[in-house]
Amino acid sequence: MVNKARFSRTAIMPVILLAIFIDLVGFGMILPILPFIAQTYGGDSITIAGIMSIYAFTAFTIGPVWGKLSDRIGRKPALAITFLGAALAYLMLALSTSLWMIFVARAISGAMSGNIGIVMASMADITDESNRGKAMGRIGAAFGLGFAFGPGIGGYLSTIGGETSIFWPGLAASVLSLIALILTAIYVQETNPSKSKNVVDNIEAGLPEIGQQSEFHAQPEPQKTKPQWREIISAPERAPLFAMFIIAAVGQSISFLIVPLWLDTTLGWTAREVGFLMMAAGVFVFIQQLWTVGPMFKAFGEVKSLQYCAVVHITGCLIVIFGPPSSITAIIGFPLVLGALAMSYPALNSLLSQRTQKERQGAALGLSNGFGALGRVMGPLIGGLLFSATTTYLPFVVVISIGLIAFTWAWWENRRRPHLHSKRAV
Repeated sequence: MVNKARFSRTAIMPVILLAIFIDLVGFGMILPILPFIAQTYGGDSITIAGIMSIYAFTAFTIGPVWGKLSDRIGRKPALAITFLGAALAYLMLALSTSLWMIFVARAISGAMSGNIGIVMASMADITDESNRGKAMGRIGAAFGLGFAFGPGIGGYLSTIGGETSIFWPGLAASVLSLIALILTAIYVQETNPSKSKNVVDNIEAGLPEIGQQSEFHAQPEPQKTKPQWREIISAPERAPLFAMFIIAAVGQSISFLIVPLWLDTTLGWTAREVGFLMMAAGVFVFIQQLWTVGPMFKAFGEVKSLQYCAVVHITGCLIVIFGPPSSITAIIGFPLVLGALAMSYPALNSLLSQRTQKERQGAALGLSNGFGALGRVMGPLIGGLLFSATTTYLPFVVVISIGLIAFTWAWWENRRRPHLHSKRAV
């Protein structure tokens, strides 16, 4: 007998986004002040790069497991576990008294960062192809809003008592992850169709078919109860996307590392001032993700939107390189760099979701998170080496090169499949 209880998309989506927003506020509080904390324990730019890379390395090695696990046990329990682990990692960070404790805490945080992939899989569960880009944009908006609040709060809390300290930001981030855990446990419904007790009747409920397939799935792949990662990665329609996740993550992670270092070295800014600038960048990301991504994807498609992102972040880098070393240059240039790079992810995730069968959404989006983490392992190491060994501007030349690669790939992809990427189907 069919259970007539339905998923309500309007009920599920806000709760998931609220939980991930709260968790990302905590993430945003920590990221901009880490370079200053590392310096208080004698760390240099290479040490700071290592702290960021260890987070990304564990995210790369463990992150894909969360997506596959959410396919097996359900999105809700997998998401709850990651929030609990993040809360414990932030608590350890708050109590850190040495560099090795910071490294361990960040490694655990990275291992728990698979919640983004799980949330993306949940969004793929409850949206169809025509709305998936908008849904991914809302995740990006939650990320941007988390950064709109997090860095400013973290910068302020880090200076309580006069000296830069990780204790209050770390403690606050831990509490926020616990709140996200409670919200998930009480309010989030299971969206994985194979694990939900509610059978979704799409026609009567007025919802799209869960995981509805695109033109790429005219010839479905043989169904298996345990999809193999190699099959997901090597499929011709998906392999270039995974490569782009790595490339985009390298550019983004270099930027996240270099912005605080550049502001400290060039302008002498404190952790509080850096936090407020990154908060402004977060507001920019939030606005564009919430109100720009959906209409842009529908009008131009994800691939052409990637070209737009590349142009904007290259422009931001050029402003930093050729503009005078001033606060105005930083205020204009860095939000363009960080905002445009962040906008690349909804486009890539939307394309990946469209090209993946519904029973493999969690595994594929978990892999995208893992490949992005691999890029975030390489990015800080590249940026730290270039920043410490040469001028402060050379890392931005690398970010410009990444923008050119992204623009070229999008142009090539659009020429290969112009009928799919010229505009979104209504």
